[in-house]
Amino acid sequence: MASWATPMPPQRKKGKLLQKEWWRIWRKNWPTPPFGNRRSDRPSQPRPGEGRWPDGGGSSESEKGMKEKKCPLFYGWLVVIACFLVMGVSVGVVNNSNGVYVKPVCADMGFSRGAMAMNNTIIAACQMAVAFLAGRIYARFELKAVMRVSGLVMGLGYMAYSQARNLWMFYGISLVVGLAQGLLVAVSVSMLITNWFHARRGTAMGIASMGSGVGGMICNPLAAQLIGTVGWRQTYLILGAGMLLFVVPACFFIIRTRPADVGLSPYGESPEENHPIEEEGLTACSARKTAQYWALSIFGLINGMSAVALVHNVTPHLSDVGFSPITASAVASVSMGFLAFGKALVGYLYDKLGPRRASFLSNGSMVLGFVGMLLVPFRPAIGLIVLGCGVGGAFGAVATPILTEIMFGRKEFGAIVGGITAFGNIGAMVGPVAVSSVYDMTGSYKPALFGVMVLMMGALVGYQWILRRPAPREKLPALAGEKNEEGM
Repeated sequence: MASWATPMPPQRKKGKLLQKEWWRIWRKNWPTPPFGNRRSDRPSQPRPGEGRWPDGGGSSESEKGMKEKKCPLFYGWLVVIACFLVMGVSVGVVNNSNGVYVKPVCADMGFSRGAMAMNNTIIAACQMAVAFLAGRIYARFELKAVMRVSGLVMGLGYMAYSQARNLWMFYGISLVVGLAQGLLVAVSVSMLITNWFHARRGTAMGIASMGSGVGGMICNPLAAQLIGTVGWRQTYLILGAGMLLFVVPACFFIIRTRPADVGLSPYGESPEENHPIEEEGLTACSARKTAQYWALSIFGLINGMSAVALVHNVTPHLSDVGFSPITASAVASVSMGFLAFGKALVGYLYDKLGPRRASFLSNGSMVLGFVGMLLVPFRPAIGLIVLGCGVGGAFGAVATPILTEIMFGRKEFGAIVGGITAFGNIGAMVGPVAVSSVYDMTGSYKPALFGVMVLMMGALVGYQWILRRPAPREKLPALAGEKNEEGM
């Protein structure tokens, strides 16, 4: 037997005791006995990248038995949890908690509420601009590196609000925070989920998107409590530090851009399959020449406008039709809570039912939400409002990336989904202005709500139409449940 395969037996042992000790050491070091003296007869060592974790199996000591004992948890689910945390502390703090600062900051600094609310418009405009430019940005820079830098800038920028002394400083900081947040979550989360999941993509997208709602539910009352205790300047510092506490570990230690970076395959594909180096699909330039691209963009604009018009006007509309302020606020709170968990539900529906059926249910729920708004003060209609906010309002965040990948593939997914997402952001910016303008002219929300409902019904039919059209490429990546779609 070769000298390299034979451990030195202990010299202090004698006879049968020596034999047993030698055999124990030999079995411990070589689970597969080497036969012969040829190099090819040696036990094969684990290759780099084997295992389910990014360290590729660890050091030589920890590699013993890695082939037999792999972690049962796919690493992509940790990426989903990291995206959930990033969405929670970024969107939950920057977008969903901004309203609690308006009154104390205006009282302290002497700003008008309209001037202070301009910060939200600046942040939304920055996110829209980043979505349009996402393709060029992520083609030039690594996604993981962009998220790391933007996460640091966003947290530090939010802390800088505590040092603002005039309105223009607020606007400048909002510009920086809006750009950083857009780079961190606007398109990057969709790209990560698409890279990591070829099956159960809807569930993963829903869980990741759910973070924004859960973050808002936690951070909104927390910010209000801190402002009453330590003041708004210290609250900016505390929440900014909290953002860094979650974003830095998630972006630096958990998130990986692609499964191939850590020696894995996307969820839903076996490692034995041979995958092409270049992803299939259309380029962004080719996609913009198709009817599907502009249909998704226009319907996304309508959906964004409809979601904001429905969710943001629950409290004032219910108050106008006779409900008490407490009841109206309670309905709005329940609707926002259901919206958070509705994202996970909509993602699950896309996996189980396929894109056509899930799109019909989500968009149909949105239409029913508007029906409920038109039927109040009929009390059972409140259930329709909650359903529309929870299931219908979740469509844009969850369904847009899924439908984009189905139509155009993963070749230049970031550039394509960024453009479509930007149209949705435009709709979200136009919606409140349009509804408020109609209210000022008529004294009621119902004419505006009826008009938006009609547009949403058109979008519902439009989504069903484009999902029945032949794809602009030879092969579509089927979602789980899509094979049952043909049997409708």
